[in-house]
Amino acid sequence: MSKEKITVTIEEELVAELDRLARTLKGSRSSLVETAIRAWKKAQMEQELMEGYRAMAKEDRNTAEESLAAGYEALK
Repeated sequence: MSKEKITVTIEEELVAELDRLARTLKGSRSSLVETAIRAWKKAQMEQELMEGYRAMAKEDRNTAEESLAAGYEALK
C-alpha cells in the first residue's frame, strides 16, 4: 500500500506525548498516528454495528410481540 505525506497542526502537549510514546514504543510519529486512526476507525465501525444490532433486536422483538398478539387473537 502506498503512503502519502501530509502536514497537520496539533497542540504542543500532544506532540510531546506523541514523541514520548514513540520513544517508548521505539516507533515513529507516523506509525503511531496511523495506528491511532486505524483504532478510531475500528471503534467507529464497532459502534455502528452495535447500534445496528440494537435496532434489529428491537424490530425482532416488536415483530415477535405482534405475532404473539395475533396468535392469541386466533386462539379466541
